[in-house]
Amino acid sequence: MRMKAYLRVRCNKAYLATIRDFVKSRLADLEITGPISNQIVLAVDEACANCMIHQHQCDNYSTIEVVIYREDSTLYTEIKDTGKAFPLHEYQPQQVSDIIQSRGKGGMGISLIHKIMDEIEVQERRDYYVYKLGKHLGKTSTPLA
Repeated sequence: MRMKAYLRVRCNKAYLATIRDFVKSRLADLEITGPISNQIVLAVDEACANCMIHQHQCDNYSTIEVVIYREDSTLYTEIKDTGKAFPLHEYQPQQVSDIIQSRGKGGMGISLIHKIMDEIEVQERRDYYVYKLGKHLGKTSTPLA
């Protein structure tokens, strides 16, 4: 039986620190530490920030829920949201050189999520959607250089 940890927060960027602390604590409970833990925290933070900023415009009345659990050698993080689903799994991130050249603000978060996580899925439900991010924790799981 897998144990899931849940956190629900308002769509306000002030709660991103709460999300990071929750993820880091849950990862430690699962004995996932070091650079891999830091990368997972970063990927979840980026995904949650995108939901808050782009789907909800930092609306204090909306909420998102973060769920963390492990199945065998894969860690899953699910971000449940009632906003409009963004096709994160289909998005083709810009090249860093293009972002630098255009001097654009942002654009790196989704690239980081794709580099860090091994599985990215968007599941649409009747009243909400779920970003499901998976990280394989086997012997081949190494931190980014």
